[in-house]
Amino acid sequence: MELKEHIDDIRNRLEQKLFPNETAVRQGIVDRLLNALGWETFDTQSVFPEYPINGGRVDYALCHPPGKPIVFIEVKRVGNIEGAERQLFEYAFHEGVPILILTDGQKWRFFHPAGSGSYQERLVRELDLIVDSSEESAECLLKYLTYASVQAGIAGQVIAEDYQEISQHREVRRYLPEAWENLLSGTSGDSEFLIEAVQSETHRLCGNRPTSEQVLAFLSDFRKETEPQKTSERRKAQPQRQADANDVPLPLPNPHPSVSSSKGERYRSYFQGLIDELREKYKFTGIRAAQPSNWQSFSSGIQGVRYRATFPQGSRVHALVKIDQKHLENRLDIFDTLKKQEVEIVDSLGSPLEWERRDDKRESFIIVSRAGSIDSADSELEEIREWHIETLLKLKEVFTPEIEKVLETLE
Repeated sequence: MELKEHIDDIRNRLEQKLFPNETAVRQGIVDRLLNALGWETFDTQSVFPEYPINGGRVDYALCHPPGKPIVFIEVKRVGNIEGAERQLFEYAFHEGVPILILTDGQKWRFFHPAGSGSYQERLVRELDLIVDSSEESAECLLKYLTYASVQAGIAGQVIAEDYQEISQHREVRRYLPEAWENLLSGTSGDSEFLIEAVQSETHRLCGNRPTSEQVLAFLSDFRKETEPQKTSERRKAQPQRQADANDVPLPLPNPHPSVSSSKGERYRSYFQGLIDELREKYKFTGIRAAQPSNWQSFSSGIQGVRYRATFPQGSRVHALVKIDQKHLENRLDIFDTLKKQEVEIVDSLGSPLEWERRDDKRESFIIVSRAGSIDSADSELEEIREWHIETLLKLKEVFTPEIEKVLETLE
């Protein structure tokens, strides 16, 4: 009889309620499936029943070599599976087994005990012999519980890999809303890509390209309009509950802190002072309003080339030239041509340069850097602002004529 046929028969018996207690589940379901998966249940050194551990007993220890547990199975009466994880995980902690299984005969829960988080977060797969098709059930049992794959360590490796994938998906879902919020608010270093996408699509629709400031203002309004709805939806989707006594928190990756409204205001205040002085004193820009973003771009007068002041991640401050190759068509070697003139450019600029070409995003950066942070004291921020102004003016003085020369040569 094939595994699928065993599962079909067990399903029929479950639906007829022919497994009235835990012993019936063990003999009529667990032993039967283990046999079908290649385990010799009569060999009590491989399938060790009532395995003693730390003053208690786990229902099954599947062992390799004989007597050395690599899988623990805890069995409950049908319908009585909830809340049994704590004891099973305590057993696993003392023995270090890579696979834990909790079952009431109908439901089978496969855990990766070495993972992090609560019991639920270390759950890799839940199988229901009634709800799931016999094909799905057979595939799951073969994947995690076949004698040969467990003995060879393959099943443990597979369940660890599946846990990693599930954990990564969970982390992505957790941080997608924050990522979207940061992009909309302009506080992400990648907000410019969103801005450029909106600019390009607007230009395609009407033939006019909005400024970065117009797009940021629109995104800011959009964020404010949708926030009450999102908050309401989150409250509905996440009702309050008491802490589950079975949730054992383990270390999780530290999340990147979101940029608070106070930090956003600090950025806005800093760049407002910067653009006001650049506009009024040096006629460097026509921009009048700063956004709560960690960067501010300025037109160079050359399509595809902008100057930027930014606070990247970490304790650094940048003033840079951005060459957007998407808008330069066949002139993709501007960056390389300038790089060949590095010695002369650095001599004229009076500052060392960092050259960064991102071919995957078709953009390049020529960067002047110094230590600093938006969280610095006000007196240091004033010094940073003066540095930004001085460096941006120098970048424009040096690079604008050089880039114009390169473009003339390339054309």
